[in-house]
Amino acid sequence: MTVAAAAVWPRLEDVVDPIRRIVADADQITCLAHKDADADSLGSALGFAQALRAKGRIIRVVVPEPLPRLLEYLPGFEMVETGGAPLGGTVFTFDCATLGRFGERRAEVERAGTVVNIDHHLSNTGFGTINLVDASASATGQVIYRLLRELGAPISPAVATDLYAALFTDTGGFRHENTTEASLRLAAALVAAGADPGWVALKSYKSRSLAQVRLEGMAVAQMHSEMDGRLLWSEVTDQMLEQAGADMQDSEGIIDALQSIATMQIAILFKEHTADRTKISVRSRDPIDATDVCTPFGGGGHRRAAGAEFGDPLPVAERKVLEVARRLIDSAR
Repeated sequence: MTVAAAAVWPRLEDVVDPIRRIVADADQITCLAHKDADADSLGSALGFAQALRAKGRIIRVVVPEPLPRLLEYLPGFEMVETGGAPLGGTVFTFDCATLGRFGERRAEVERAGTVVNIDHHLSNTGFGTINLVDASASATGQVIYRLLRELGAPISPAVATDLYAALFTDTGGFRHENTTEASLRLAAALVAAGADPGWVALKSYKSRSLAQVRLEGMAVAQMHSEMDGRLLWSEVTDQMLEQAGADMQDSEGIIDALQSIATMQIAILFKEHTADRTKISVRSRDPIDATDVCTPFGGGGHRRAAGAEFGDPLPVAERKVLEVARRLIDSAR
């Protein structure tokens, strides 16, 4: 599929009536987060699901394996399913730019009769029957809030907390460049609706396990610095996970330590998912676009944060990706 330009996306007011009819007519709606769900994807799905349940709709929330246990603090987490029944004919997707991000659920999304694709990635491929994509939004949770208001759905304290967590984490605790006046005003509105900002901050950034801290220490200790500190990278291997008593979900947050270094233009964390499959997380600063590191390998994301997962062993992936990163930094001089 080709990536649609931002200008072609329909506005909320153009699609809200068709979405309202879908919500009213569907016997059941499945809210689907992406694989390796983050707080924006799952918080948006849970917030939307709980708001529609309050209006009497039958809603499921599904996440491709593995279950994102680090997000169990989100209100409504107990309703999340990872396997079992098929998705059904009406599927709403959240914060997912490509079909590949649905993992083992991709084929079901492709077969679904109606797919409402709600996202804020500029790289979204427009796979939905209806595509509600706002690349100007700081988080998908911001798009969901506007949609729920148009649908007349209630913003309960639980819904507000889920959407606040989506917004808070996707802006890096309101530290990233995508922090805008609109996102800060929305944060205030969500707090007024019952979200607890201190509690969300605690659960998002200050509730790590010993295994997470040990794993981060190992990754930082073996960090590589190239090109006068402009390129920083490290890795998480199966051996490291075993030594730290961790699993791959515990690697979340390590990339933030790499990108905190003052000289950084590109930071990359390589993750050994299997012997022949590698995942990368990439962060960047001006003038580098993080998606330029990831798109050659089928990935994508945002200008400052992107990722990819592809079928190469860790050493091969490191060689290929680092070649691209070095080229980008050279060309930016």
